[in-house]
Amino acid sequence: MKLAYLITAYKDAGSLLELAEMFAKNAYVYIHVDQKSRTITDEDIEKLNHISGCTAIRKYDIKWGGFNHVKAILELVMMAVANSDVSYIHMLTGEDFPLVSPEKLDAQFRDCDNIYMSYIKPEDLPETVTVRYRYYNWFQDKNVKNKVLWSLQHMTVKLQKLCGVFREGIGEFTRIYKGLVYISMPKEAAAYVVEYLARHEEFWEELYKCQVPEEFFFQTLFMNHETWSHQVVDRELRYMDWSKGDGASPAYLTEEDYDKVKASGCLFARKFHPELSKGLRERLKSEIHE
Repeated sequence: MKLAYLITAYKDAGSLLELAEMFAKNAYVYIHVDQKSRTITDEDIEKLNHISGCTAIRKYDIKWGGFNHVKAILELVMMAVANSDVSYIHMLTGEDFPLVSPEKLDAQFRDCDNIYMSYIKPEDLPETVTVRYRYYNWFQDKNVKNKVLWSLQHMTVKLQKLCGVFREGIGEFTRIYKGLVYISMPKEAAAYVVEYLARHEEFWEELYKCQVPEEFFFQTLFMNHETWSHQVVDRELRYMDWSKGDGASPAYLTEEDYDKVKASGCLFARKFHPELSKGLRERLKSEIHE
């Protein structure tokens, strides 16, 4: 049995190839490349698919906060679940990098039953977050980072409030949990997600109507399950620095972040820029391969 790394990628073909080659030595790698990416070419995808154990596809045009990101992630999850030799799944981006060797990750997670997933309980969600699922989003396929569209989205929420239009939850769930979509989970947990969606189309259809739907996807499904909820470890395995980012994404890491990255106790870090993060990446690589 092997681990599987599910990677969504948008740019920087060189780093993505390096990541795939590193993980594919003793694991399976499944990659979705943003359909509109110009820096990851079809030739790059062909190179990825020539790596033993690596499968790369280009299917969805991803917009920040859009539903196509969830669809791309589910596509990778289904591919990993269909592989009988997969035991555990880590979800990453093409701008991530491991902080320990793939061999150590394999030893730690091959027989792991825990879901590593940070989450916020429904009672702790601020109103700015609850509006994302309580009110209908009409801009799933648009770039809502555009200031005009962002303003329009807020206007539609105000209009729904005035008209008394709102939802109690998503599908059958009224307790909605929020968190980052990049989690780590045993294959059986991933299989539950696939099976649940096959039986409950209403959850999928209503998730589509949320703003930034990925925030509510895995957390809501697992935390409302009587068994999987007890196997969730509220711990982030990926180091990120949100203090210097734009609020929607973490900041790029540099060699100046080395001490904080190492002290975090995390197993992966994000985000790495091909130039800005070069010194940090090389330093981490030298340690991993010692």
